[in-house]
Amino acid sequence: MRAAASRLVAGLAAASFAMLAAAVLAGPARASRLVTWVIHSRYVDVAKAQFNSPPPGDPKQPPALRVNVLLPDGYNGHRRFPVLFLLHGHGDTYQSWMNPQRGDLEGLAPHFPAIVVMPEGAQGWYTNWWDGGKRGSDGRAWESYFLDELMPLVQRRLRILPGRSEHAIAGLSMGGEGAIYFAEQRPDYFGSAASFSGTLSIQRTEWPTGFGTQGQNYTDVYGPVSGFYATGHNPTALAANLRYTRVFVRVGNGVAYPVFPGEATNYFGAVAEADLAQHAQDFVHAAQAAGVAVHFEPTTGIHDWPWWRLAFSSALRWGFFAHVAAAPTSWSFQTVAQSGRAWNVRFAFRTPPGSVETFTRAGRMLSGAGTGRVTIRPDGGRAFTAQMPFHRRLAPVHRRHRHRRERPSR
Repeated sequence: MRAAASRLVAGLAAASFAMLAAAVLAGPARASRLVTWVIHSRYVDVAKAQFNSPPPGDPKQPPALRVNVLLPDGYNGHRRFPVLFLLHGHGDTYQSWMNPQRGDLEGLAPHFPAIVVMPEGAQGWYTNWWDGGKRGSDGRAWESYFLDELMPLVQRRLRILPGRSEHAIAGLSMGGEGAIYFAEQRPDYFGSAASFSGTLSIQRTEWPTGFGTQGQNYTDVYGPVSGFYATGHNPTALAANLRYTRVFVRVGNGVAYPVFPGEATNYFGAVAEADLAQHAQDFVHAAQAAGVAVHFEPTTGIHDWPWWRLAFSSALRWGFFAHVAAAPTSWSFQTVAQSGRAWNVRFAFRTPPGSVETFTRAGRMLSGAGTGRVTIRPDGGRAFTAQMPFHRRLAPVHRRHRHRRERPSR
């Protein structure tokens, strides 16, 4: 979302791939370096995307789905590293986290020992837009782009350590919402997730009005505020998906204290952050009730970059890559996606779900609650198709799948 004060709620944030930047090739160890990819997506139509102007000092470019990838010191194409996906806000671009006047990532973490992936999200809300039931099929499927195109590409192109403990995601404002939501949809992959001033409770009664000041209509993106599709994209409603994930949440109170040198009065940023403090409270209460390990930092501050730099620095101290459980034997998972992954099982519904679907596993017993017909493919087990709701005892996992980790890139 925009850090400027020009909006009421600033930040209230098979496919073919073409690479414009040089490919990362094996070679001698070197200092950190930035490469930029351009991705041609079958899910996002660039002509329909609402892109933002570049941050100060960065050149204006033709519209495209670009990704900045910061490779760490010593990256040589052989050694593997952890990965952090870092998402921008509603008024920003893929360049914003690297820009010295915005995120200043290299200044904040000059020797960050991980790959950092910073994708373009435009004003897409990291969501497959509802659009009267189209669910992104008209070229605004931002979550499908991220989960089904970008993440697999990152795994293939880069040398990434396996295991949930080595995979993190974070973001500010709109990007904070995206980071928590993506972690909820891929708990098997992300071990840690962080939100800085995120829009984490999107079904609050005042939020559709605030959302409408951002250039999009709430119903176009999420459907009715009380509907199943909004619930299925609400980080607060899906908090239980993070039962085995480390979560960091930081938000200000709308008061700019202390005032940073040269910081202009930002009334809109103050109003936005005060509201997002309520979002954070909703989410944290739901997460704690679900047994999620959430680290909550309510503090002073407004909706602006100086405060997000402080938030990122605090998250660095918290640690993006601490140990988490690899694969729990009991879990619950909720989604409105037609296909995806729930821990160690893949699912695919025959038609797009018309309700929030719930999968629960307890040992070898897998249960489904909701509507529709679904095909389940357990890791190391036999696929089956069932009508929701169902209860199914899974076959024992084959020895070679018992300690399955995310397949490393080659």
